[in-house]
Amino acid sequence: MIDAGSYFNNQQRGKIMNFKKIGIAAVSGFVAMAVASGIPLMLFYEPTLASLHEKFPTIVNAPPDMVPAMIGGIVWMFVMVIIFDKMGTIGIKDGALTGAWIGAAKWFFFNMQMLAMIPPIFPMDYIMIDVPLSALSYAAAGAAIGWALERF
Repeated sequence: MIDAGSYFNNQQRGKIMNFKKIGIAAVSGFVAMAVASGIPLMLFYEPTLASLHEKFPTIVNAPPDMVPAMIGGIVWMFVMVIIFDKMGTIGIKDGALTGAWIGAAKWFFFNMQMLAMIPPIFPMDYIMIDVPLSALSYAAAGAAIGWALERF
């Protein structure tokens, strides 16, 4: 029988979460992701959303409503930090690598689900660009999270 706790670093089990560390890591990761996403947002996502808005004006918002996006981003950043902390991810390199694969996996899964349901909005050529860009921005966030988890 597999012990679910054995997947975590033995030093992490039974340890009470340090909310200051979690908060600092989440803010660091959020800021790093925002900075790393700036250029892809301007060069890829904004033109893509504008084009989709022209085709589907009642379905796609351009520009998007940022309030739900920000709320989701903040909540997800805390979830990511808790995952990193429970996995024992510390340091810039460890964080960047973990962030990259989590980001790529998350957005590949989401995009493929959307491709199955609404292919005109999520075509394969969009997915082939979105997943690597997501991996890069998640790597930046992961590096910041790993740094903060090691530092604090």
